[in-house]
Amino acid sequence: MKKKLYIGCSLTLLPNNKKEEFLKMISKIKKELDKNFEILEFLGINDLETTHPYTPKEIYDYDIRKCVMKADCMLAFCDYPSIGLGYEMATAVEKLGIPVLAVAHKDQIVGRIIRGIDQKNFEFRYYDSIEEIIDKTIEKFDKIM
Repeated sequence: MKKKLYIGCSLTLLPNNKKEEFLKMISKIKKELDKNFEILEFLGINDLETTHPYTPKEIYDYDIRKCVMKADCMLAFCDYPSIGLGYEMATAVEKLGIPVLAVAHKDQIVGRIIRGIDQKNFEFRYYDSIEEIIDKTIEKFDKIM
């Protein structure tokens, strides 16, 4: 049975000029990691462009209760600021104790509070390539459970 991996990232503050490229990268990573994990999907990628966008409550209920709280591990993309991602990581690390790998591109600035988390189930890494993320995720989470 595959471990459940929740992949979180910024959506609300994702710059428009970076959105398409960033989400394509996330999609490629999900596709590759799907070989090793059951990927739990977050809500809210393109729903704001529809006639019935998700409500904040629907986003919270789904992302926290159906994804973070059911995950065996979490991969968090910290490339762009996100209060929601911070909340998801805190829930995973502090409340649930599940392992979290947080990553950001080597050229991005990540807040000190994230880089300073010293819980044994948390690791922050800068990356340079998609392959680094995939390899590190498999390496880190393959040994759990």
